[in-house]
Amino acid sequence: MRGFINFFLKWRFFIFFFLLESAAIFLSFSKKNFHQYIYNGSSNFFIGKIYETIHKFHSYFSLEIENKRLIKENIKLRHSQLSSKIRKTTKDFKKNNIDYLQQYVYTPVKIINNSIHEQENYITINKGSLDGIKTDMGIILSDGIAGIIIKTSPHFSIAISLLNPKIKVNARLKKNKYFGTVSWDGLDHESVVLYDIPKHSTIYKGEIVETDGKSATFPEGIPIGRVSCYRFDEEHANYVIKVKLLENFSNIENAYVVKNLFKKEWNNIQLYNKNKVENK
Repeated sequence: MRGFINFFLKWRFFIFFFLLESAAIFLSFSKKNFHQYIYNGSSNFFIGKIYETIHKFHSYFSLEIENKRLIKENIKLRHSQLSSKIRKTTKDFKKNNIDYLQQYVYTPVKIINNSIHEQENYITINKGSLDGIKTDMGIILSDGIAGIIIKTSPHFSIAISLLNPKIKVNARLKKNKYFGTVSWDGLDHESVVLYDIPKHSTIYKGEIVETDGKSATFPEGIPIGRVSCYRFDEEHANYVIKVKLLENFSNIENAYVVKNLFKKEWNNIQLYNKNKVENK
């Protein structure tokens, strides 16, 4: 049954199109149109219907080509964003002479398996180590983040989904920049929770929650969702904010794996800081 449902979801647009086209052809040869064809000698009507059908089929199968073109354009745009670059400056510089180094690059992938109803959800993508995919790389969507790679094979990779309590992502409120941690509470596949926002912060319903760039996994400023409601946690003296996800995880398909070109350097400096604190 599950295989049938997956097949239907994958081909639902084609099936819907086929049913509509069948109905259109049937109506075209209904009694009224058939007599119109016979008595008026309107062969153009029949030929026009054939051309129209061919055009619709061509448009349908061109969608995949157009989709691939749009994905390539999106990659170029993401590469060019300042959030994907790091400033390169000398001691003395002018503002208009600042150079930037590429920090993040993106690999387009297809999500071939995705769960949303388990207590711990995971994502499988169609690229692996042969494509440069490594563990701890982030997966982002058109409007949001999907998860973090935890295992790779030559041709496939598995990621821990954002809809998994084991994953925690640094995030912030876009307006005032107060940051905390986003995690899933296991209750609703359309929402996550933002924790640790201080009590003196101002929160607006509907405002964007985004990545804060304080980890080596995700670039800064990737939208995650919008504030839907919040409450003050007296015990921990901070806000607990419910965030409505921008992406619908029940039908995600195209995604990008994010590679931080400076991740090794980032990890080394963080390890140094950690050791320095522990040795005090």
